[in-house]
Amino acid sequence: MKWLRHSILLVLAVGVLAVLIGRQRWGDLTGQVDWRWLIGAGILSAVYWFVRVARWRWMTAMEGRRIGWGRAWVSMLAGLGVGLITPVRSGEIVRPMFLPKGSRVRLVGWVVIERMFDLSAVLTLGILGLFYMVFSGALLSAGVSAPWWLLLVAPLLLACTLGVPLLVHYKPDGLWRFLARVLPGKARQLAHARLTWRQFGIFYAVSILAEALSLLSVFLCLSSRGEISLITATCLAPVVALGSLLPAGPGGFGIREGTAAFVFGVFGFSEPMILAAYLSNTLIILVIPAAIGVAAAWISDVTKTFVQTAA
Repeated sequence: MKWLRHSILLVLAVGVLAVLIGRQRWGDLTGQVDWRWLIGAGILSAVYWFVRVARWRWMTAMEGRRIGWGRAWVSMLAGLGVGLITPVRSGEIVRPMFLPKGSRVRLVGWVVIERMFDLSAVLTLGILGLFYMVFSGALLSAGVSAPWWLLLVAPLLLACTLGVPLLVHYKPDGLWRFLARVLPGKARQLAHARLTWRQFGIFYAVSILAEALSLLSVFLCLSSRGEISLITATCLAPVVALGSLLPAGPGGFGIREGTAAFVFGVFGFSEPMILAAYLSNTLIILVIPAAIGVAAAWISDVTKTFVQTAA
């Protein structure tokens, strides 16, 4: 049933992209590209993943599972490959399965916490972007009503995403006793996790840094297609990322591009420019690294380890 749902969402995502691309002339999507900006986006993508891999090594070290850079890169990017076929990249929780046995269940719990911090970073910067949209005056001049309700909903979502790590930090006795009873088998190890304030700060700071690098990558991809200011790109891109949080398609495909076309369109940017830029950014920062990770895992013995574990 889960794979059927994922397959339906994949078909919907492909359908949305097909409609968006079908409205454009091929020359508008492929022509007039300044490759220097895209090369810069590629370099930023490498820095972005270096930051995330470094945090992943730190996470494994917290459980006494120190791994080398090679294994860390392969497991991170192979996990990304799995995550891209699931909504909100939730499939990334399989990342520990690409590591040798030992503390895998606890590491799954840390990956969930990491994803909560990543979502918190998107929401934090998204709220700033919403304020820019509402108070810049561009919405009123375009005859579009300001999304005041998002300014109320986004902080509530931010509180919820940060609430999960806070629960792990404070560990309410009643809740943790309940989890220790109801969690099956090895999953009970999750009830023993503890998040210190130092770890909380590192998780959140790295998530903010990674999201900022991702936004700069979007800016470079947009600049490769036309003129756009840094503040406009970095304020609107988080709002687009908020739309990608909807569990309506694998990895946010289709939803992200459609939201980007609408949000930037309100500010006067052409749909071909925005669509081409976001497709380029998705390819550079997500698809290519995921393909490299899956290929590396397949070539190495990591895939064999994963298959044996799944069996």
